Amino acid sequence: MDRETMMKAMTASISEVLETMFFLTVDVVPAEKGGLDTGPGSDEIAVRLDFFGPICGCVYLQVPASLAEEISADFMGVDSMQVTPEQMRGTVKEMVNMLTGNTLSVYDPDAVFDISVPEIVAIGKDPIGDLVADTTIRLNLDTLSDRMVMALSASDKEKIDV
Repeated sequence: MDRETMMKAMTASISEVLETMFFLTVDVVPAEKGGLDTGPGSDEIAVRLDFFGPICGCVYLQVPASLAEEISADFMGVDSMQVTPEQMRGTVKEMVNMLTGNTLSVYDPDAVFDISVPEIVAIGKDPIGDLVADTTIRLNLDTLSDRMVMALSASDKEKIDV
């Protein structure tokens, strides 16, 4: 994986997807360490999405629940008081799906990637903190009110047939 090219693809995709689909402006800041508080009682939604192709890996996205509620309401065009926890999880899953697909197509427009179904990551573990540093790009996505964290961890292995 060409880190610089991937980081540019991630940044372009974050701006495009979050502004267009979720009406959310963010400042993208590279981060060396640290996700959100994933300890017991933390108030966040964390998702993981695996991808396979010329490079294989996964994308993690962590979103504070209060921000997920706001984004979900805007995405669905409803009042935030009407948004359920299941809808919030669904919105964050859709967000990581769009971000991953867009990032990979910007990174290598001619490649074919298979993308898995997004999964909720259990609270109490910081999956982003466990990723190998030299194969992982971590970005803080700062909004006016909060911070999301996105990480992409990849390897240059051939596609694994499952």
